Amino acid sequence: MSVERPPVSPRASHPSIDALTERERDVVAGLLRGLTNKRIGEELGISHRTVEVHRAHVMRKLGTPTLAALLTAVLPQRNKLSDR
Repeated sequence: MSVERPPVSPRASHPSIDALTERERDVVAGLLRGLTNKRIGEELGISHRTVEVHRAHVMRKLGTPTLAALLTAVLPQRNKLSDR
């Protein structure tokens, strides 16, 4: 069973992080700082596995298949993220 995807618009190349939850934004902020899932989890008081789940949700919401693509998409929007 294949799922038909809508056409990609120029805006879709950098999806907005506005749809992310606060915790997902916290995880993204840690990724932008170059932290590991383990270290992000330690800072947020959650397990590294929970960080992995949040990261997967972020990647799905933003349509980014890799960590590099995720960072490329959110880097221009880093001012919307909290500084932990």
